[in-house]
Amino acid sequence: MKIISHSSHYEIYPDDVKTSDLLPPQTYIVRFNKMSGFFLEKGTDLKNQEEKIYGPHLSKVDKVLGTYSMFERSLGIIASGDKGIGKSLFIQLLSERTIAQGIPVIIVKTAYFGIADFLDSIEQEVLVLFDEFEKVFDEDDDNCESQGALLGLFDGMSQQKRLYALTVNNLNKMSEFMLNRPGRFHYHFRFDYPDASEVTEYLEDKLSTKYHEAINDVVIFSSKIGLNYDCLRAIAFELNLGTPFKEAIKDLNIMNFTNERYDVTFELSDGTFERFEDKIVDLFTDSEELTYYLSRNRGRISVAFNPKKLVVDPITGIFSADSSNFISSEFIPEREYDENDNLIVSKEPAVTLDKIFIKKDKSASLAYAV
Repeated sequence: MKIISHSSHYEIYPDDVKTSDLLPPQTYIVRFNKMSGFFLEKGTDLKNQEEKIYGPHLSKVDKVLGTYSMFERSLGIIASGDKGIGKSLFIQLLSERTIAQGIPVIIVKTAYFGIADFLDSIEQEVLVLFDEFEKVFDEDDDNCESQGALLGLFDGMSQQKRLYALTVNNLNKMSEFMLNRPGRFHYHFRFDYPDASEVTEYLEDKLSTKYHEAINDVVIFSSKIGLNYDCLRAIAFELNLGTPFKEAIKDLNIMNFTNERYDVTFELSDGTFERFEDKIVDLFTDSEELTYYLSRNRGRISVAFNPKKLVVDPITGIFSADSSNFISSEFIPEREYDENDNLIVSKEPAVTLDKIFIKKDKSASLAYAV
């Protein structure tokens, strides 16, 4: 038998009980028992199953571990974005690397009351993972620990240095005291959908050569609707069966439930450009009409076009059309009147619309463009 004592208590355990001063470098899950309290359960190590990594994930992992090695305090990371665009892959890669460096990984799956104190009691460098943080620590649920109760843990003021990583799907459900707080979370990686060049690279790797002619159709589609790598994997599978893309997309579990937003740019006859951000545009109809006001009170331009006839750049994913492809285009000058209700003739010259450019709005615009 083995006897373990703490304070004035002595507990008897079988001979297979082992004691150690440090957690071995492997994966653990936080559990709680009403009788005995918190404990760690050995879990399965998170491992990447992909042969090739697409996107910036490896460079992000290198950045995190490089920064952590230089920090004398804890380092926090937020990985946000829609489902299926790489947050889990980033966490898998980060977990693999930390375990390889001798740092254990602790996964928090349940928002137990008092979990912050338990985690802070671990006197060892560890990577603590909170997957779908805003869902687990739901601020609308009174039956779980609040996000605010973790602020002290994330402040980095603990005497024990740790690495904290959160994945988040919906930033609107995050505590305002966690966002824009680099002291708590030094990095906030905003993962976005693969762009046109990344879609092309992925499909060139995954598709049989005889089906490469379908890549352009997928690139055009992905420039209208964001496709994550789960979607691209399913599309590649169907295309390799010989299914035409238009038929495959009808049957696959790929749907759009939101109004897609785009950045629209007008190229005018006077050589100037007018940009209109975050606009709802329907690129799946046969006729779309856009009307936007120009700067300097010059008036507004209304243009109608067939989205299906737009030309798309396979590298940038930007759709474009020149005036020869417009259904109609009209410049409507701004009407101004003086105090006697007499029409004031505008000094701004009339312009015509030469070309339009449309690019899918990026959620990464949450980051500053400098």
